[in-house]
Amino acid sequence: MDALGAGLRDLATAQTNEQLVDALWDLRDSAYDNPATWSDFTAEVFLQSLAAELEQDSGPLTTSTVVRALAKAVDPRPTRG
Repeated sequence: MDALGAGLRDLATAQTNEQLVDALWDLRDSAYDNPATWSDFTAEVFLQSLAAELEQDSGPLTTSTVVRALAKAVDPRPTRG
């Protein structure tokens, strides 16, 4: 699994604040080490993705909502599923 995929997985499965922080640092390292992978990521794309996820969930903000929004913001191409 690539560093981005692993970071998103770790973020999604984090159970403690320490695990959340570690996953975020891993994602930051991924962005530093692989800037081309993150080239489509912008604040605008992330916030739009987060708003869309929150509209779909219509519930409280959860880690999984943020992970889905972050994954879409990094790679905004439509996914099949």
